Amino acid sequence: MPEEVIVYGDQRSTYVRTVLMACEEKGVAYQSQRMVPHSEELMALNPFGKIPAFRHGELVLHETSAITRYLDEAFQGPPLQPADIVARAHMNQWISSVEDYIYEWMVRRYLLQYLFPSGEDGTPDRSTIDASTEVIQKQLAVIDAAYGGRQFLIGESQTLADLFLLPILSYLKEMPEGSRMMAELPNIGIAWSAAAGRDSFKRTAPVWERR
Repeated sequence: MPEEVIVYGDQRSTYVRTVLMACEEKGVAYQSQRMVPHSEELMALNPFGKIPAFRHGELVLHETSAITRYLDEAFQGPPLQPADIVARAHMNQWISSVEDYIYEWMVRRYLLQYLFPSGEDGTPDRSTIDASTEVIQKQLAVIDAAYGGRQFLIGESQTLADLFLLPILSYLKEMPEGSRMMAELPNIGIAWSAAAGRDSFKRTAPVWERR
């Protein structure tokens, strides 16, 4: 029997969802096992205590970039990394941008303020949200320009860059300011419509997003 693929974490995490989407796109059978960050079980897989963690037979990995690149290169199925060196560089640039800038502002500073409010009486801190939306609006303009009327960030096929970005946009679209900002950007709308119709996107939706 082929060695089992297990993804550890919480499907509500955008990074966990990125890995699950990669599995779906590659046609890799996998088991998704819920695991809490910094738990004893997770620390045995990732000494830094963060999700996702990943197992394929005897191989254990952590860090979403490493996991998704391994999935793309170890399994058959549609390639998720461009063969062209320039296109691959652009893909890597976008992955780094998501990890270094976009996640910080769209998730940590904005989304989490709604999920775990730090304002008075347990309400979201408006000053934090307002400051975040100013940056997010600029980031979305850059993303919109990058799509340029295409369905994907890099060329005419889906890459890992899309899989890193889409779970974040999915949450942003559910937030009041985020939904308004995304609605004003036509290229993001084109890409979003294409992504929302893909099986990999629908099958990995967090429980609270399923209808």
